Amino acid sequence: MKKGIWIGSGLLFILGSLVFAVLMIIMAVRANYHYNQDYYSYWSLADKASTISQKSDYIDKFVAALGNAGLSGQNDALYFKTSDNSFDQNFQALQSLQSRLHEIKTMDESSFQYQTAIQQITAQEQGQADDMLGVFNGVWTKIHYPWLWNPWLILLDILLPILGVTIGVILMNLGSDDNF
Repeated sequence: MKKGIWIGSGLLFILGSLVFAVLMIIMAVRANYHYNQDYYSYWSLADKASTISQKSDYIDKFVAALGNAGLSGQNDALYFKTSDNSFDQNFQALQSLQSRLHEIKTMDESSFQYQTAIQQITAQEQGQADDMLGVFNGVWTKIHYPWLWNPWLILLDILLPILGVTIGVILMNLGSDDNF
């Protein structure tokens, strides 16, 4: 009778751990889709746009979406909060880019100033803004999907199922031991 309890407990641990792992994968896919669909896609489209007018329109949508996301006052950190990981500070930097795009739209396209401005905006979009975008994504994930937010929590999401399966296998081995 005791063998059945050990084996059943082991199977329960394994099944629970696998269900947890599947749920975390589903949650990660859903979170990624949700953020990309509602926010990041506007930035990506702005990056791909070839005219300042198109870039400006997509940045306006990105700013509006982030502004309405309820992320104000948050940081992409729990303890070591800085201006660099502050949503509000990074949002102000994004708004300065938005203002610059609006200013460039009024310039003569054949002018040297316009060409210089396009080069500056393109450089900022291509890599220089990665940290800013990371803060937006991090704060959004922290608020909406806290289990997926931090690398330490993600590690926990991976280790818990592994630990559960290990405990389950140990329990099943105890139940199959001939000493009982």
